[in-house]
Amino acid sequence: EEGQKANELSKLLWKPKEGIQTVRIVPYKFNQDSPFIELQFYYNLAGKHYLAPCTFGKPDPIQETVETLRSGGSNEEKLIAAKLVPTTRTYAPVIVRGEEDKGVRFWGFGVQVYKQLLKLITDPEWGDITSLTEGHDIKIEFHKESKKKGKDGKSFPETIITPLPRKTPVVDPTRRDLMEKVMDQVDILQIFPLKSYEDLKDAVEKWLHPPVTTGSEVDSTSVDPVDDSTVS
Repeated sequence: EEGQKANELSKLLWKPKEGIQTVRIVPYKFNQDSPFIELQFYYNLAGKHYLAPCTFGKPDPIQETVETLRSGGSNEEKLIAAKLVPTTRTYAPVIVRGEEDKGVRFWGFGVQVYKQLLKLITDPEWGDITSLTEGHDIKIEFHKESKKKGKDGKSFPETIITPLPRKTPVVDPTRRDLMEKVMDQVDILQIFPLKSYEDLKDAVEKWLHPPVTTGSEVDSTSVDPVDDSTVS
């Protein structure tokens, strides 16, 4: 049952495919002040990912471990601490054009895309792009490999954000069923539930001192924010 529930929740995550897609960012039901939800995650602790309590200013045993390792002073401890530092990932509730019947899903992105969106949403010339009646759709051009290359010569993913100039309603105003889907949002913390202090303490201890096993365990109830498939 837990695995089935996690699979259903994973469907509420969306990521762009190669090419061009159009989405509409909508207000987040659980925070009307901003559509952006910044979360921090600990990645790959014994093959699992965890939402970081420090995101919400709560006691965090993994963050405490990082601070302890850093205070140890040795280079080895500092290297281990660096691997435990949480990574920030931002989400926004969106309606995907052509898939309005699927309702609101969460688009997760990194810092570069976030900067583009912040610049757009704070530009007074565009007004409130998330308005349900007079907002703006956004064209997303995504390429798994950019034409530009990094200093190491390797290519990297590229996302180009372009707002569409015409103001439009979020969905057809005559379609009450679609408007209900827009309003019927899930709290993102249902997708990425916060584990208890004890669970996280146990996870980091096992990562630091892995037990000897004969095989690998798979957690079918976790959702992975990196590939938007399945975080513990």
